[in-house]
Amino acid sequence: MGVVMTKQAKNTDEPQVMASDVATTIRRDSTPTLFADGLLGGSIESGVVRLELLARQFDAESKSLSSALVGRLVIPAEKFATFVAALTEIVKKTNAAKTS
Repeated sequence: MGVVMTKQAKNTDEPQVMASDVATTIRRDSTPTLFADGLLGGSIESGVVRLELLARQFDAESKSLSSALVGRLVIPAEKFATFVAALTEIVKKTNAAKTS
């Protein structure tokens, strides 16, 4: 799948990553959107990589920001290197877009 960097239209210069050759028959009805700005850690158990994702959230009781576990990404270990390679390519393109 190719990745294309485009500019978002709404008051920002941050690049947006879009798949350029995604099949048109992809179901989109229940795909969740997950925001994470940190990684608590990861583990490999029984051939599965688990990454614990964090996001900074406002705690109304303490009136301060704190990290909260917002999700867990689970990937078969044999696919993890390919996943990381794809993320690395996105990072390279994001960094290139920042410098141009």
